[in-house]
Amino acid sequence: MNGNQRLRVFLCHSKDDKLKIRKLYNRLIADNFDVWLDEVKLMPGQDWDLEIKKAVRNSDTVVVCISSSSITKEGYIQKEIRFALDVADEKPEGTIFLIPARLEVCNVPDRISRFQWVNLFEKSGYSKLKESLDLRMDDLNIRFNSKEVSPNDFEDKVRIPVLGVIDSRLPLPEIKPSFETDYYKDEESIEIARSLMLIQENGTKLFALEVRGNGLAEAMIYEGDMVVMKPYTLKNTRNGDMVAIWLPRMHETSLKFYFKEKDKHRLQPANPEMKPIYVSLDEPLDVKGKVVMIIRKVQS
Repeated sequence: MNGNQRLRVFLCHSKDDKLKIRKLYNRLIADNFDVWLDEVKLMPGQDWDLEIKKAVRNSDTVVVCISSSSITKEGYIQKEIRFALDVADEKPEGTIFLIPARLEVCNVPDRISRFQWVNLFEKSGYSKLKESLDLRMDDLNIRFNSKEVSPNDFEDKVRIPVLGVIDSRLPLPEIKPSFETDYYKDEESIEIARSLMLIQENGTKLFALEVRGNGLAEAMIYEGDMVVMKPYTLKNTRNGDMVAIWLPRMHETSLKFYFKEKDKHRLQPANPEMKPIYVSLDEPLDVKGKVVMIIRKVQS
């Protein structure tokens, strides 16, 4: 294992806990983990049982999210836990593979109680979970840290143009086909280690936008953060993609998870406590780009 990929995290959960799970998923995605969530990853026509088992086996860590309802209710989550335990038994002793995560005050099932759990409902809960995931990254020699975004040598870097700002109150900058010519203007570009890019991305045609204001906080993206994007249109946007959209009727820019439903588009906020936006199929919807990476502004 090397630093050319992100830590793969599988979220095992009950369907009754979807709202809390979406919030956890969005926080993990914002922190650059590769997260497997059924409603995002499963595609129509796939054998969902086969895909879930494949995802568990291919994951570096499985986070078992438990609540009062999930531990007492019959359902597929019980099968997922059994399979995750089987995979955990194949790992070397001391491996952080299965992490029980309590979503509320509840009992931890006996079969996974030997693993130290984390209370996500506590203020420090998510930080503790992230510490465990960081330890797993160290164990696998995976590096995906904001301090390591800047490469050390010319051969290992991708230069990405910064085309402007993204602000909920402003239209998105115009994305011109020739923007690649701006790659080598140092004052208008950022450099990212090539090893941190997803395998399917090699830096070509990527662009970055600096976040202004806190109007995008629902996506857990804040003032000073940088979003790296690839040009996208509504035509090639798939369900579950996080995309940058200009909504003419609302006169605002929005980062949302996109889903196409039978007779409308659904724009799902990253914050599960916020309601989705529904757009009719004949209403203008200007998709500008798909988010492929978020670079946090780290306060020293």
